[in-house]
Amino acid sequence: MKIKKYILPFSVFLAFYTLVYAQDSQTDKSNILTLQDCIDITLKNNPSIASSYASQEAQKNRVSQSKSSYLPQVDASANYSRGNSKTSTGWNDAANNYSSSINAKQLIYDFGQTGLSTDIQKNTYYSSVADTKNLVVNTIYQLKEAYYAVLLAKQRKLVYEQSVEQYQQQLKRAKGYYEVGTRPKIDVTTAEVNLNNAKLNLIQTENLLNKSFHVLLNIMGIYDYDESFDITMNDTLPEFTLTEEEAINTAMQNRQDLLSYRLKLENARQNIKLSKTGYAPSINATGSYGWSGNDFPLYDRWSVGAGISVPLFSGFSTYNKVKEAQNNMLSAYYNLTAAEQDILLDIKKAYLNVQDSKSKIPVAEISRTQAEENYQLAVGRYKVGVGNYIEVKDAETTLSDAKLSYINAVFDYILSIAALNKAMGIE
Repeated sequence: MKIKKYILPFSVFLAFYTLVYAQDSQTDKSNILTLQDCIDITLKNNPSIASSYASQEAQKNRVSQSKSSYLPQVDASANYSRGNSKTSTGWNDAANNYSSSINAKQLIYDFGQTGLSTDIQKNTYYSSVADTKNLVVNTIYQLKEAYYAVLLAKQRKLVYEQSVEQYQQQLKRAKGYYEVGTRPKIDVTTAEVNLNNAKLNLIQTENLLNKSFHVLLNIMGIYDYDESFDITMNDTLPEFTLTEEEAINTAMQNRQDLLSYRLKLENARQNIKLSKTGYAPSINATGSYGWSGNDFPLYDRWSVGAGISVPLFSGFSTYNKVKEAQNNMLSAYYNLTAAEQDILLDIKKAYLNVQDSKSKIPVAEISRTQAEENYQLAVGRYKVGVGNYIEVKDAETTLSDAKLSYINAVFDYILSIAALNKAMGIE
């Protein structure tokens, strides 16, 4: 897979770091978790993953159970009874009866029934392993979505904090100019309204950040945490050089849900063979050794033998089992075909999303830089009495939107690569 890392050009990197990655200098570095840290915690604590692993192990036990028919089946029994009987002359004396035995049964040949059953259970186990791996891939993608949602909310909060600070400065300027009589009262009132709106945006973003953080904690399987717990990410963006053909080939090799469908199709084929064994006989050997009598010491007894069981008529049960298995195989085949088509669609959509989001970053960066320059010009014009407050307000709004657009473009690109990795079956 040709996904590497590159360092952003200095001007882009500096802006990106300031807006996206800069952390509070007071944050305790020991409480900062990287994305990989969060993934490791999720793999250990997520209950859905733990449940899937337990089900996988249970299926592994079923494989061993299916092999048990190859081994001798041995049981022991012991009985005691006391009774009498009535004859023409009256009741006989009550007598004791003791018996015990050890019995063994060994399958000689069942025309492949046990072998097919074992193979089916093995495939089912491998399918459960694939399902677990697929769940891990999907859960890690959900974790990445939640992780980047937290980081995105943090950076949106930073933008609105900057917006509040800018409006506070503008309100201070408007009050100063009004007091000396160079600006009208409406500038002060408008600045106060804009400041309050910016504060509302900040409150909403803080609430969104809190919600996003709890979604992340839920995926990680953490329900109590230190309030100083924080997350961070690297100061590089992933470079995307993968071709669509390479992405498709990787998906066809790595997608665990596709492997699961293939194993289910193979099981369906095996089930047809297994159903047909209902027409075949089975051969068994038996042996028994025991003791019985009315009093001790008991008399020994033993027996050995072999038997064959031949099905003659089952009310068309075997015939219908075969037909059922054949139709199940057709269903499994079409399910596999549908899965392959869905994967191709997933790859094409994810690949296009990566290209689209990647192309937006430099455009958003230029817009952010131009908006910053425009804001500084508008403030400068207002300070010297050439511009008006509406011009400053429009410039500030444009700057905030440009900052948010740039941040959204960066995170869209990162998430689009995560979505493509998920579509390819990569954690």
